[in-house]
Amino acid sequence: MRAAFYAQGSEMGAFQGNLTYKLFFVEGELPDDWKDRYLQSIRKFSFEELTPDSEEEEAMGWVSVLRPLQTDFVLNNVVYDDFLCLGLRKDRYTLPSDLLKAHLEELQREFMRKNEKQRLSKFEREDLKTIVKRRLKEQTLPKMKVTDMVWQLSAKRVRYWSQSASQVEVFQEFFEDTFGLNLLPASPYIYALQNDLDDDELTNLATVEPANLVTGSPTIDY
Repeated sequence: MRAAFYAQGSEMGAFQGNLTYKLFFVEGELPDDWKDRYLQSIRKFSFEELTPDSEEEEAMGWVSVLRPLQTDFVLNNVVYDDFLCLGLRKDRYTLPSDLLKAHLEELQREFMRKNEKQRLSKFEREDLKTIVKRRLKEQTLPKMKVTDMVWQLSAKRVRYWSQSASQVEVFQEFFEDTFGLNLLPASPYIYALQNDLDDDELTNLATVEPANLVTGSPTIDY
């Protein structure tokens, strides 16, 4: 299982596919009671199902890395040897705009006819739209997307199986809210800082400027 965590994986998971992950370094130290503290925090930020009656259009939270419908967390399904593994699940209702508009117009006509009205107030329009959305939600299921996260505790490295800038930003904030530790996106500078450089080396590193290694157009011989 250890080798699988280092493999490149799909955006849906750490164990299959061919899309590379996003690498982070964790800034800060694990607290002495990290097992109990983090387990409680994971439960606090666990995924909660969307319902048709909810005004929310999307929901996000942690799920089991191997079972995306499971949010009954215990230490054995979160920590594997030196790795803390979770899936970040995001569900979203996607209602076709044309269908929503058509149903809303029909309901508005029916409401005005029954109440002998020529126009609707803003409150009435919003209330009717809420009713239509709930009816359509009852006839469909939200789209589910789960992206896996693997945290190698001893190396302070976190791998998140997505390259989408917007998804990575959301994940980074969600991780920091859950665990109270900052994530630093991997870069040559951050890699260098992880190597316990002395003060002089850090000073020299801070003054390094990028160099253009391409001096001209390449020549191709035929």
